[in-house]
Amino acid sequence: MTTDNVYQPTAYNSKHIPPQRPRPEKTLAQKLFSSGQSELRWCQPTPTVCTRVETDCSPSEMREEAKEKPEAESFWNQEYLDMYKGNIWMHFFLVFAAAAKFTVLFLTPFFIFILFIGALITWGEFGWADGVEMFMGYVKYAVIPCGLFWGFFELCNRTAWIPWPLSALFRIRKIFTLNRRTGMVTLYTRSGRVRYSYPFIEFDCVLSTAPGPQGQIKHALLLAHRYSGSMHGVPLSSLIGGDEMVDEYRRLWQMIQCYMDVSQPLPDCLLLEESREKDPVTVEYDKKIKRDPRYWRDMSDGDYDRVIVSIRQQQRENPQWGEALNIFEPA
Repeated sequence: MTTDNVYQPTAYNSKHIPPQRPRPEKTLAQKLFSSGQSELRWCQPTPTVCTRVETDCSPSEMREEAKEKPEAESFWNQEYLDMYKGNIWMHFFLVFAAAAKFTVLFLTPFFIFILFIGALITWGEFGWADGVEMFMGYVKYAVIPCGLFWGFFELCNRTAWIPWPLSALFRIRKIFTLNRRTGMVTLYTRSGRVRYSYPFIEFDCVLSTAPGPQGQIKHALLLAHRYSGSMHGVPLSSLIGGDEMVDEYRRLWQMIQCYMDVSQPLPDCLLLEESREKDPVTVEYDKKIKRDPRYWRDMSDGDYDRVIVSIRQQQRENPQWGEALNIFEPA
């Protein structure tokens, strides 16, 4: 497999950037909305990885998921980064399922203990028959309904089967797609239709800072299309949230640039390790440096945590920011 029949002509290549048109003047509305925003620069590719993207994933979980769902596609692979968002009904469903599980596993033993202690303290006044009656009522009105709800949640979670009415209600929404092989960035509307799709090089990365509801500082990282004037940006910060240090958003932006750059291998992280053998540029790079193809996936969770802590320490002591890249001049 050659790179010619994998990457499209529109793919982003930092070594061959077509000169971009100058930025148009901002409208008054754009100037008002851009207060509190700073633009992050385009830069030369670096091996910098934003480790905050890794916090919800561990090697053992990756191995377990590979066994249970060998055909499952990751939201981030050698071809695309797809970001999804659940709706409010899905959040309610997850909260109720967690409450049901808590009731069955934790409240039930506690309730039994309280009944037993109460029967001992009030011996003769509170009979065992009364305790059994209260327990049966608890089982009837709490344990059975919660057990059924929890069991239904586990069935849906383990088999990916959801009845049609709930699947329509819980339908997740695709927010955006970054396609490495085509170089296109696509943003979707709430109904799932394409809002716009433009080449990656036509976007500026903007870091927005604003106070949150409790007064804490919140950050948002987004891609804003330079020429269309659209007020809708691509929310990259949905990958790590809004409570990180500013440097983490800069690292995420560099990691995204490296991912989209077909002259560079995929970022070296746990999430993308399985995809490395499917990307031709990355395959050549890994052969050259003789990289272990299962370096991350075969780690123990403890070793993985220690390596991540070490990487973060090195990043704080020696930040690796790529040199500025002038995209308005031929590369």
